[in-house]
Parts: sequence; C-alpha cells; structure tokens
Amino acid sequence: MYILGIDFGSRYIKAALTIVDDDNKVTIVETFSQTHKASRKGTITDLVKAKEAFKSILEKVRIKFDEEIDFYLITISGEGVTTFTGTTKIPLWKQENEERRVKITKAHVNEVIKTAKSSYITDNKVELHSIPQEYTIDDQQPTQNPIDMSGVKLRGSVYVIQAEKTQKENLANILSDCGIDNYRIIYSPLATSEAVLDEDDKETGMIMIAIGDQTTELVIYHGGILRMAKVIPFGSYNITKDLKILLKTDNNTANFIKKNNATAFEEDADSEKEIEFENSGVQNKFPTEAYVAKIVASRLKEVYDFVIHEIYKGSYQRIIHSPVMLTGPGGKLKGADKLFSQMNNSKTTNGKICGVNLKGKELNEEMFTVVGLVKYAVNHDLIISEHDENEESKGLLFKMKRFFADIF
Repeated sequence: MYILGIDFGSRYIKAALTIVDDDNKVTIVETFSQTHKASRKGTITDLVKAKEAFKSILEKVRIKFDEEIDFYLITISGEGVTTFTGTTKIPLWKQENEERRVKITKAHVNEVIKTAKSSYITDNKVELHSIPQEYTIDDQQPTQNPIDMSGVKLRGSVYVIQAEKTQKENLANILSDCGIDNYRIIYSPLATSEAVLDEDDKETGMIMIAIGDQTTELVIYHGGILRMAKVIPFGSYNITKDLKILLKTDNNTANFIKKNNATAFEEDADSEKEIEFENSGVQNKFPTEAYVAKIVASRLKEVYDFVIHEIYKGSYQRIIHSPVMLTGPGGKLKGADKLFSQMNNSKTTNGKICGVNLKGKELNEEMFTVVGLVKYAVNHDLIISEHDENEESKGLLFKMKRFFADIF
C-alpha cells in the first residue's frame, strides 16, 4: 500500500511517500519539501496559498511517482487545537441491588468514555482523537483493559484532542479541491513523537520536546499511555529574527549564524572571539560569540519556560526519570541540550528516527513529523484502504472500523 504523509508546517510543507507492507512495516520511498506563506504558527491563514502549496507538493510527488496512492495523511496543529482529560464513573449494576458484581463488556467501556468526554465538547470544536487512559473498577488497581473483569462501578478517563471546526474544514477543503477523499487528519505532536519514541520509551515514560520553526511540541508518555500533547506558539525562527535585528543583517545570514556559529549555552561561548559574516550593517565590527550566545539563550529560555511550566503543572517531572528527549530543528542548535538540562535540572537525549525502513536514506529532523505521521496511522489502525471502502461501506464492519478508529 502506498501512503503519502503531508506535514503542513508554519513555513514549509513536507511530504513523505511510503510503502506499508502486509506486516505493517513502513518504508520511506522519497521525501519532498518546499516553502510556503499560507500559515502562521501552525494555523492556515491563507487558504488560496495553502491550496497552491498543496497542489505544488503533489505535483512534485507525481513527477517522480506515477502509481496510485492508496491513502493520504495530513497533520493539523496550531493554537486552534486544544486538549482535555475527561473522567467519570458509571454504575455497572443499575437496579436495586448495588452490591451485585457485573462482568464488564465493551459496551460498558464505550459508555464510560462517552460520558467522560461529553461535558467538554463544544459546538465550535470537532474531535480529532479520543485516547483512553486508565480504568478503575471499584477500589482495584488501575488497568488499561477492564473487559471481562467484574465490579460494581467503573471509573474511566480519556484524553481528547479537538480542533476548531473551521480549522479542520480548511484542511478538508484543500484535500477536496485536489480530489482526495481517502485521508485522515492527525494532530502533529502525535506524529512527531511516534517518529522518535518506541514502545519501551512510552512504557517507562518519556518527555519529548520538538522545537520547530514557529512552534514547539510537547508530548508526554507514561505507563504506555499518552498523557499530554501540546503545541506552544514559539519556535526557533524567533531566534533568527532576533539575530537579524540585533546583528543588522539579512534573514539568510542570521539563520546561517544560528545554525553554524551560535551556541545557546553561554558558558561555552568565547567573549573575545568574533563571528565574521557578510551582509552586516555595522562596518568593521563583528559580534563576539558571547554576545550572539546571549541573544540565542534569551529567546530559547522563553520557549523552555513554557515547556517546563507544563511539565511541572502535570507533576510529570517527579514520576518520569528518563532523560528528556529534544528533537526538531531547534533541538539541534548547539548548546540547546545543555541549556535545558541547566534550567530543568535533568538529563537530555537527542531524538532519532525509529521503527521505519529508511532504505539507506539520510533523514534530518525537518522530516521526522511527516514520517511519524505514517507510522502513527499504521500503528493505531487509522488507515482504511479503498478496497475496504468498496467492500464494506454499506456493512456493519465498516461502520465499526470507522467508530473505533475515531475513538482510539
């Protein structure tokens, strides 16, 4: 099966053409990327330009690949996507004898999930993902699968990711305009984390921070369960803008200095060594490493302050002892790991792509999300092929597949 993943980022649209075999192994065939000016901080702001960018990336794919693509996946991000954790308790025995124990069925599980999230859904939001957390039967230990266990009351919680209706409709509009109807929309942080985390990471607990161009993603797993997935509207492009203004240079030069000369850890910077570059508005004077480091660190600290606040708000720092994983283009900045370790008093590790066959290809951090998009959809059974559509569209099985795909 050929699957095309598309990541509509803040300044770049990226695509990954993949093959998924019968064993659900994902192989990367080719990746594509181009700039656009259709969105800001992960949210589409110009639908006309967004359609142009989308059609352009599809054309690039079709130039190199003339076979039919079976399924499409696209990310959604930005401040219009919100999350909440809903919790509720339902009685299993609803007649007079409250002490009678009842064997739990799938219907009970569906009821507790539906009730847990019902009071949080608003008219202007549409659900993207419902991810069950844990269940508790009476006073027993929590479990992820209560089916066939017995009890009097069932307590359950669900992590819900929802988007503004207009935001999802904009993406659907783009796909429809291109004649695409076999697709799923997936929250970007889920895709990024799937690219770099394996099942052991999720089980033992992992905090992942992906610093992108205009946004930063925070994802937390513990006990094999997604506990948090958020997008913070700050990224490494803010560092580029600061360098451009304070060093009196152009955007490309500022970006080059950020990636090749700057460090975010001021203690590693030389207060005497100058960074020489062309296109400087200041004649015969160049900034020192220490001065540039101060600019970079100041902006990156703002990003980390938001992230650390979210981590401590959920008390995850106390229960997760693995090194914090940094990824994304901004996570590769020199000294970014040291700065976070200093601020958070924790160790860090660099995220690496896992669980996909790269066929010897080099894959940089800019492509992690779009590759993880396919991996996430495959691992969570979100892909329904055209064959499935044709054979089952009128049957109960197809409806059940759609229902449970939307829940899980």
